[in-house]
Amino acid sequence: MKIAIIMAIVLGMAANVMADFAEDFQAAKKLFKKKDYEAAHQTFVKLAASAPNGQGKAESLSYAAMALGRRKQYDQALELAKTIEAKPVAAYTQMAIMNTNRKQKELIAAFKDEDIGAWPDRINYKGFQLRGAAYIVTKDRQPAVKDFERCVELAGSDIYTKLEALNDVAGLYHVLKDDAKAMDSYQKAFAIYDDDPDRKGRGIYPTTLLAAARVLKDQKKYDEALAILAKLPPRHRRNVYGFLFLEAYGDICIEQGKKDEALAKYQDAVTIKTHQVYIDRVNKKVESLKTEGINK
Repeated sequence: MKIAIIMAIVLGMAANVMADFAEDFQAAKKLFKKKDYEAAHQTFVKLAASAPNGQGKAESLSYAAMALGRRKQYDQALELAKTIEAKPVAAYTQMAIMNTNRKQKELIAAFKDEDIGAWPDRINYKGFQLRGAAYIVTKDRQPAVKDFERCVELAGSDIYTKLEALNDVAGLYHVLKDDAKAMDSYQKAFAIYDDDPDRKGRGIYPTTLLAAARVLKDQKKYDEALAILAKLPPRHRRNVYGFLFLEAYGDICIEQGKKDEALAKYQDAVTIKTHQVYIDRVNKKVESLKTEGINK
């Protein structure tokens, strides 16, 4: 009976320690998300020293190192990442730091042959996304496609990352002149959007619509492209997405020879408050169309 009581007390204390650590860890993550990287770094270092198990220590050191990386303390960040005993977490953390600091060539050199698929499920798909992004920067597109496809395959319930990877796969196939595979990837993304009750991916839905419409335009499937553009949710129609969709609509009208309709779309677009470089670009199209009309 005494042993049972002691065990119950010990287990209860251990549970309290775990609960306290989990609460403190989430609080530190909030600092990281708020971009208070100095405070996040200091907090995660302390958490690593008091972590109740190896995973807690590894995750804490990972965030501490990434916080240093976000503060552009690149060498110190990598040095700390390499101290992580869990090798997959150490590798993932180094890749994240390299990506943040635009060291994509170094990332590929160090992790080209890394067996990312053998990493724990919680980070393997993120590793494929990081390496795929590095391959894009280094213009090595075929390996990028493979990594992003693996990211899609392994992302599980992380809807946002899965949709990002599908967009990247589709964009790469478009560049590689394989528009059938590009549209197949976009259709997979649309299927996820349609079956996304929590709306986790809605932030990049307009990007997918716009990119798919561009592929269809390049295929001269103008009516299909316009049908895609028409799906833009009303809440986006007077923001930067609304601007880009009006511009895309005008570009398709130009392809169709409907210059008056294109001009109307462009002129509507420049009434939307957005990035000046976008407005200047469309104003040039407006002036070009007006000049063509004068010279007829």
